[in-house]
Order: sequence, then C-alpha cells, then structure tokens
Amino acid sequence: MRLALIRVFQVMAIIEAVTWTGLLISMAFKYFINGDQTGVRLFGGLHGFAAIGYVMAVFLVRPEVNWSNRTTALALAAAVPPLASLWFVKKAVPRALALPPNP
Repeated sequence: MRLALIRVFQVMAIIEAVTWTGLLISMAFKYFINGDQTGVRLFGGLHGFAAIGYVMAVFLVRPEVNWSNRTTALALAAAVPPLASLWFVKKAVPRALALPPNP
C-alpha cells in the first residue's frame, strides 16, 4: 500500500508542476504577448484540480511514511512556488522508500 501511495504522490506532484508551469506560460501570453485568455482558462482549471489532488495526496501518504508536522507543512508549501513540488518529491521520496515495511 505504501508504494502505491508514494507513486500517487509522485504523479500528483508532477501533474501539479506541469499545470502550474502551463498556467504561468499562459499568463505571460495573456498579459505580455497577445491578450489571449484561452490558455489561462484551460490551465487555470486544470491547475486548480491538480493542486487539490496534490494536497490530498500529501495527506494520504503522510501516515504511511511517518512525516512530521514540519515535513507535511513543507510538502504543502512546496505547492506554491512553481516546480517546488518536484524538488520536494526528489528529496522526500527516496527517504520514504528507505523506510522499513509496515507490520
């Protein structure tokens, strides 16, 4: 079960980062290049769902990998800066995989 939840967490972090990046690029097009809102509408909605999914994944994986309140807060904060969720996954997942199996 732990490996499946870690995988869900990894996938949600990647989706969150990709949609965040898409939203930022779309905002650049909207405000600086051509004023087109299509990308913002598309990536805004996708990123909203992805961010909620990422937060849910954090809370699902937390008891399986014994994250402290501090680590959980860091995982949640990593959703705010673009691509920080990928950095968090790179640091946290190897540690989670190194834990001994649950009884």
